[in-house]
Amino acid sequence: MSRIGVGIVGAGKAGSNFARAIQGLGEQARVVGFCTAHSGSAEQAAQRFSAEVGTETLSKLLRRPAVDVVIVASPDRYHCEQVVAAAEAGKHVLCEKPMCRTAEEAERMIAACKDNGVILMVGFTDRFNQPCLEAKHRIDAGEIGTPRMILARRCHPRSVVRGRKWLNDRETGGVLNYAGTHNIDLICWYMDQTPERVHGEMGQLILSGQDFTDCAVVTFKFPNGGIAVLYETFAYPENYPHGVDRSVEVLGDRGVIKIDLMSQPMEIHTAAGYKVADSLTWPRSERGLDGALRAEIEHFLNCVREGRQPMTGGEEGKLAIRIAAAAREASETGRTALL
Repeated sequence: MSRIGVGIVGAGKAGSNFARAIQGLGEQARVVGFCTAHSGSAEQAAQRFSAEVGTETLSKLLRRPAVDVVIVASPDRYHCEQVVAAAEAGKHVLCEKPMCRTAEEAERMIAACKDNGVILMVGFTDRFNQPCLEAKHRIDAGEIGTPRMILARRCHPRSVVRGRKWLNDRETGGVLNYAGTHNIDLICWYMDQTPERVHGEMGQLILSGQDFTDCAVVTFKFPNGGIAVLYETFAYPENYPHGVDRSVEVLGDRGVIKIDLMSQPMEIHTAAGYKVADSLTWPRSERGLDGALRAEIEHFLNCVREGRQPMTGGEEGKLAIRIAAAAREASETGRTALL
């Protein structure tokens, strides 16, 4: 397989960013087509990225022989059915996080991909963000000893939610499912374990007019005695200068690693105000969109070429959903949830 043909489901921010990153891959891959809920937006995306087809019918995209792999970047409630359809059409799949809404959906997706002999990868982009990846290398090298405690936080300004009615608890599971799965995955990756129990407290504490759990705190207990705390919110002030302020601290028995992605090397000051530009995760280069997303896509494509399993497969995606669901159960019942 030389130049891999990619079909993208969804042409919003995520789908468009995937397309921009693929454009910079040159002879590695090309975007063949888009599928969106409306043919007009699909056709516009196809024109914008010089793709062959834009359609509102997924089967039409999947029937094209030039499509080797599918990237699912649609709203969460569609992930399961679209991944299963792609797998049954014999296409390898990269599914944007969160993988889906429930562990049962995750199991369907995993089974469909296994039964049809295709690769399933879940888009946990932070694993490919260089500071986060460097931290993992140093942890695995024993630089800070055995990880014993982790504090992870991910904070969005409330303007991210405004106008996006599909961001609601029924469709996306609130802040913990929608964005918190990034940090849930990082915590388990750094600890190199699955937690044995979690506790969560969450609610719609600040936002109004939209059914969306905007704040959550989760604690983890691991089999080796390690502990972790997760702090997630979509309720920072609207004028907050960063689109997502995130940090991770890993305390080992011989040292500590701190990652602060709010501390970017570039600030922008204009008449409109001050903002922090994420030049680490989403840098632009001569090749187009660079950084963590491109590294994620290249990893996926290499796995497809070499027939190997990706670093973030279906089981990792399912684990994050299981933990998020357990934390919500704990919040609703007031009792710690066992995994």
